[in-house]
Amino acid sequence: MPKKSFVVRNSPDGWMVQREGKKSPESTHKKKDVAVRRGRSLAKRAGGVLKIKGRNGKIQAKRSYAA
Repeated sequence: MPKKSFVVRNSPDGWMVQREGKKSPESTHKKKDVAVRRGRSLAKRAGGVLKIKGRNGKIQAKRSYAA
């Protein structure tokens, strides 16, 4: 079963947590650290992967959480 992937990325409203393959964000936050915490929580619950991107769009960190 493929793991679910979540991405923390920059958006016009601040930082968003988005499931890969979906157009709408799971949540939007003003601060990156808050978005990372939310993304971590979602990835842990799903037993998936969290990718954290910087303002330039490049992946800064990738974390995997086993179910």
